[in-house]
Amino acid sequence: MMEINGKIYEQIFEQLMISALITDKKGIIALVNSSFIELSGYEKDELLDQKIETIIKGSEIFKEKKTSEVSLRKKDGQSIFRRLSVKQVETTDRLEEYYIWLMTSVQTCGLDPLTELPNRSLLNEKLTTAINRARENQSTLAVLFLDLDRFKFVNDTLGHSSGDQLLSETAARIESVIGEENVLARMGGDEFVCFIENVKDEKEAEHVAKRIITAFAKPFALAETDMYITTSIGISLYPYDGDEVEQLITNADTAMYRAKKKGRNQYMMASADINAGGFERLLLENNLRGALEREELLLHFQPQVDLKSNQVKSLEALLRWNHPDLGMIPPGDFIPIAEDSGLIIPIGDWVLRTACRKMKEWQESGYPPVRVAVNLSAGQFLKSGLVENVKRILQDTGLSPSYLELEITENMVMHDVHSAIIILRQLKELGIQISIDDFGTGYSSLNYLKEFPVDTLKIDRSFIHDIDTNPNSIALTKAITTLAHDLNLKVIAEGVENFKQLSLVKQHACDAVQGFYFSKPLSYDHVVGYLHNDKQAPIHA
Repeated sequence: MMEINGKIYEQIFEQLMISALITDKKGIIALVNSSFIELSGYEKDELLDQKIETIIKGSEIFKEKKTSEVSLRKKDGQSIFRRLSVKQVETTDRLEEYYIWLMTSVQTCGLDPLTELPNRSLLNEKLTTAINRARENQSTLAVLFLDLDRFKFVNDTLGHSSGDQLLSETAARIESVIGEENVLARMGGDEFVCFIENVKDEKEAEHVAKRIITAFAKPFALAETDMYITTSIGISLYPYDGDEVEQLITNADTAMYRAKKKGRNQYMMASADINAGGFERLLLENNLRGALEREELLLHFQPQVDLKSNQVKSLEALLRWNHPDLGMIPPGDFIPIAEDSGLIIPIGDWVLRTACRKMKEWQESGYPPVRVAVNLSAGQFLKSGLVENVKRILQDTGLSPSYLELEITENMVMHDVHSAIIILRQLKELGIQISIDDFGTGYSSLNYLKEFPVDTLKIDRSFIHDIDTNPNSIALTKAITTLAHDLNLKVIAEGVENFKQLSLVKQHACDAVQGFYFSKPLSYDHVVGYLHNDKQAPIHA
């Protein structure tokens, strides 16, 4: 057999197409090849006689494993992930121990094919390594679980190709915040997880979450449409919220759902209360799936009073859930669950049909007709066939379209303005009234507002609750009212609870009010009594 001398071995090592280096048993670099020098950006002399740990974060785990993912710190300060394999070099004299380190790109099987981020399996491996480092160094590690708000909206309106584009751009925005030295992975769907090592405290983790949320403030350009997409984030900390991968991810996931429940576009820290809340959420979702069939859902109605005539102009239908064991469950506890699980579609259809049927019953009983206002969920508004479904419900119940008012939010229409305008025009052609609910709290665009075929703006209660003490709320209420009237729109002030608030919204020319000052939400039987008796005196909750 032909023998190869040491010089030839060195030439072969130098010409390897993958990055390689050789160290002694203490990890001191003895030799590097050109591929590694080109990848790292260092000069050869800067690498020789250095400890491998100074440039490769995670190399210490090779005391236990022979292959794993590591972070290479390049000369320019950038960190990149590579798969590193190590093997002991056999020597003839066996007096010296040497190791050859081979660095390759991360295996494709461990990457999400769309975003090229680590997938769930690779995340588990990386996070396990990071936890071991944190345990050894007695340091703190933060896990952030991110979920896009209303991602289904994009897929339903613009198609899955736009959804894929959104996911790719989302990955880029998050990475721009956390940097390549930290790990970002895609769990699947629109869920992402990143972890930050060596955080000082929870405030540092919160700072990262705030920066990510700020990065989402800029719209995404999808299918030639500017889409405003936000994210909800849950944060767990090692070792306080768990010391294993699954526990940290689960607790961060539960905290993320808490953020969604509080209104989305925010972050929440994990805690014992939040974790208990995750189990409660699971129970509620399981019970909610059968609530319609068990006839546990019902409607309450809150009057909207015209300020000129002091008469009820319409009734807003409000969903309630009367659980046989838990009693009356607040809408804020179960409606977000319905939205996330997709149950909002059949529940929303039931609300619309039931509200129309009740108003028809009211008219057939001989009482003066009033309109019923029904909130549309984003899922309903985006679902194909909405106009045909509304038309069919009106025909089935026999209610005239002029006695139905549909309420939408700014965010629902601002995600895809052009499609929204088409849908709203079709609804208006049926003779239905349209109002924008919670006006002033979403992504307002005055340029598009003049194009929307709507009849009413409802000033959000956040402006009304302190209108008697906050000059800014007075100014905003006045501005919204003036704007609406200039566009020939009516204005309703929500959340009016006392006489001073009522006086101020009257002073600023609001057309109607809704709130506890006139009436709390009432069951249908109490509404009949309220209106039949012409009972316009205030009812307090």
